[in-house]
Amino acid sequence: MQQTSVWPKRLAIAGVIILGVSVAALVSSYEDAITTMDPSSNNIATLDGGESAQLNLSKENSYLLFRLNNSAHDCVVTEVETDTEVTIGSPGWLQTDREGLNGEFYYVVGTFVPEESGPHIAENSAGEGELLWIVDEMDIGNDMNSLLLVNGSCFGILCGSCLLPLALVLWRNGRRNVGKAGLMMQTADGMLVPIAPSDGGVQQRVPTTDEIWRSVHGGETLNLTIEQTQEDVVPAPFADRPDREGGLSRVIDEVETVDESVSEQPISEADSSEQSWKSWDEG
Repeated sequence: MQQTSVWPKRLAIAGVIILGVSVAALVSSYEDAITTMDPSSNNIATLDGGESAQLNLSKENSYLLFRLNNSAHDCVVTEVETDTEVTIGSPGWLQTDREGLNGEFYYVVGTFVPEESGPHIAENSAGEGELLWIVDEMDIGNDMNSLLLVNGSCFGILCGSCLLPLALVLWRNGRRNVGKAGLMMQTADGMLVPIAPSDGGVQQRVPTTDEIWRSVHGGETLNLTIEQTQEDVVPAPFADRPDREGGLSRVIDEVETVDESVSEQPISEADSSEQSWKSWDEG
């Protein structure tokens, strides 16, 4: 009988652990990360409507413009040395809006990269009360570890959320395959043949000898009948053995019919033969 796989259980346990640890890490570092990403607490300039400020910008960095409403940026950035206006473009898909600690939502309304490093004049041309925050995208303050922890937690939550459905799918597939014949036998020609009952049912026990034989030999029934072969009868070596009762009288009759008229040799001739033998043996 085929046993269920242990992988669904392992994946489910791993998914729960990863998901739990990631959520805990996200909760513990969320406040620090929000503080780091809050434009009102981490910016290079805060301009009210009609205000301007001189900033020392770098062409190696990218700068973002935030407002409390999703309107036009209404900002002019001019390079002091060349009196050239910097082009302000639309934010990319990675340059997203941000949420602050005070519950306010900050919309990213523009982004720019200076052509040259040095002093620049930034002016908020919007009406009074329309605040503008200029944020250095590369400057994340002193809480880089909290941002990395938040990013790692988000990835862990995604990974754990994917492992749990995967474990469920594997578990359901394993339940469907439980009980199917899993016993295999290798035939003389190297083929693997499943061992199953002759009626085609599900294998739930160790197969019998007849079932194994039928599986390997294409359903042929095992014949255990032993044919008795007639052995050749070997005559007994002695006439007086019990197994020769039938022929004992016949042998005795033949002996009695032998002619008893045998000529006896004279004693003198026998003595002569004995002397001849001794002379030959002694040299």
